[in-house]
Amino acid sequence: MPRRASPSRAAVSRRSREIEQVGVSQADLVIHHARLLTLAPLSEERPRTGAAAGDVGTVENGWVAARDGVIVATGRDGTWEHLELTADATVVDAAGAVVMPGFVDAHTHLCYAGQRWDEFVTRKSGADYLAVLERGGGIHATVRATREASDDALLALLERRLAEAARLGTTTIEVKSGYGLEPEAELRSLRIIARAKANAPIDVSPTYLALHALPARHVAARRAFVREAVAAVAMVASEGLAEAVDAFVERGVFETDDVRPLVKAARDAGLALTLHADQLNDVGATAFAARMKARSADHVANASADGLRALARAAIPAVLLPGSAFFVGYTPPDARRFLAAGVPLAVASDHNPGTSPIVGMPSAIALAVALCGLSPHEAIVAATINAAHALGRGERTGALVKSRRADIVLLRTDDERELAYGLGAPLVGTVFAGGRPVRS
Repeated sequence: MPRRASPSRAAVSRRSREIEQVGVSQADLVIHHARLLTLAPLSEERPRTGAAAGDVGTVENGWVAARDGVIVATGRDGTWEHLELTADATVVDAAGAVVMPGFVDAHTHLCYAGQRWDEFVTRKSGADYLAVLERGGGIHATVRATREASDDALLALLERRLAEAARLGTTTIEVKSGYGLEPEAELRSLRIIARAKANAPIDVSPTYLALHALPARHVAARRAFVREAVAAVAMVASEGLAEAVDAFVERGVFETDDVRPLVKAARDAGLALTLHADQLNDVGATAFAARMKARSADHVANASADGLRALARAAIPAVLLPGSAFFVGYTPPDARRFLAAGVPLAVASDHNPGTSPIVGMPSAIALAVALCGLSPHEAIVAATINAAHALGRGERTGALVKSRRADIVLLRTDDERELAYGLGAPLVGTVFAGGRPVRS
């Protein structure tokens, strides 16, 4: 096996001062003898750019310890044996395998019913996605199926998808509404997401996708629909149904002027903003997201140079969604452009039934490397700590650092680069979310 590049001696020294923390009370979980990827910052916590964009914080023969779902210490070699363990502590010998933070999937559309196999075949035969949308397909087909499903059926589908994501290493996941379109239907979806969140084995971040597509009855009354969608923000916030609001800003869908009232309503309600931006065309949505101080700008395949500079200045993560580019067939975002501009990059699955039906973050990582030009280590950073920042959780998860959630994945390999190389391989072994094992 080729030798992997090692961090510099200075970097190891700085990290050693962070990781040799054995003066803790007790631990109820210890994983040792690992190729440990800490994703620890070398200084203050912030989205990774520059050289840090590919720094996974490797500790050979490392260990991580947790208590009550929170990381209490990390270290190397046999120093974990100095820890005091609880009577029922779990001690795992990783046998040299990779141990890393759980994946953070910062962009999904898991709350839906129905499938769109026919549309997939039609697109592969040459149909344009926006043309499919105009004929009542695309999002509208999923809207119909979602509305026809009962609450319990929709909840069961969502819970199954969350379990699949967790089994594949995701420990934090964003779930959008968006397949109701009408405000009342969107509120229904958000309440179902809340029910799933309450029982989920992993951390769920709900988003109100207020402006996804224009309902048929509002084709001639766009402004009236936008007003209704915006008016629902206050109820969403009052019921605690979402952490953020979102809109699909694209030619022929919604324009930045349509989104401005939504931005104001979100601010007034104390909700974050994220945007589907410049996916198929450059409509200025990426720069708009930066001006509006969005939490993230997602898709961004056709973002302009001005848009990239705006994101870099504001340190706003761009969330790349290679699964969508792969299935729809448009040119994927060029990650090297974003990295060169100093933009923090995250990667997400964008799981949805029409344009990105991929399951699990390992596939998203592999596609981000193969299609977008990230290195394997850059893709891992993008799928963990930078994705955590894209969800406003950069201080909570995404790294194996003291006081973070004990969200931990054991891989079935001793080389993390296999996540990019072994597309489709069953590489995820044991998953701990908040210190608890996720059951398959």
